[in-house]
Amino acid sequence: MLVQIYSFTHPDDVRAAVEAGVDNLGVAAGDQDVPAAISNDRARELFALVPDDRTTCALTVHTDVDAIVDYARAVEPDVLHVCSDTEVIGVDAVAAIRERVPEVDLMKAVEVAGPSAVDAAERFAPVSDWLILDTATDDVEGVGASGDTHDWSVSREVVDRVDVPVVLAGGLGPDNVAEAVRTVRPAAVDSYSHTSRSERRKDHGAVRAFVENARAAAGDPASDD
Repeated sequence: MLVQIYSFTHPDDVRAAVEAGVDNLGVAAGDQDVPAAISNDRARELFALVPDDRTTCALTVHTDVDAIVDYARAVEPDVLHVCSDTEVIGVDAVAAIRERVPEVDLMKAVEVAGPSAVDAAERFAPVSDWLILDTATDDVEGVGASGDTHDWSVSREVVDRVDVPVVLAGGLGPDNVAEAVRTVRPAAVDSYSHTSRSERRKDHGAVRAFVENARAAAGDPASDD
């Protein structure tokens, strides 16, 4: 069970997450109107603190292919998380992004607002390295950072129907991640809102509990370390 945590802004939070066993460490960089946004330079500074056996992620809500490619090249993450509204960037555009920045994996966000998410996931899976199933909100651009869960039965159907690894996101925290893992059986789980003590700082205890509870529910031996 992989654990992904967003959105880092401070070196101490990165170090604590690495120590807690977080696998994928994410940022929201660049000129984007999203929570916990940081500069590209700051993102690269934080990424330099991440060991080689972990993964760095950078999300973007840009909707222009050239802008997304420029962003990926400027921030240099291991994983580019495209979290604009599900259908704003179509399958062909996602394929083009993936082809133009082959040095990074592409994680495509799919909003789970009903059964239509299964169809969207099946269409985007062949052009993505990862899918992240998340909850959208009118308060934040794109898909994510809502702090709310969605219908996990839909997410479980996606997991059963696609061949790429699925990250379950949306309202997950230490208190519900175990149930989410047992219900959906994703490849990874993601948290931002419920492992934060403010918009820009992480709650180190909540991060550690999230990791431990997710891995225990998945039967991961690492949870006993």
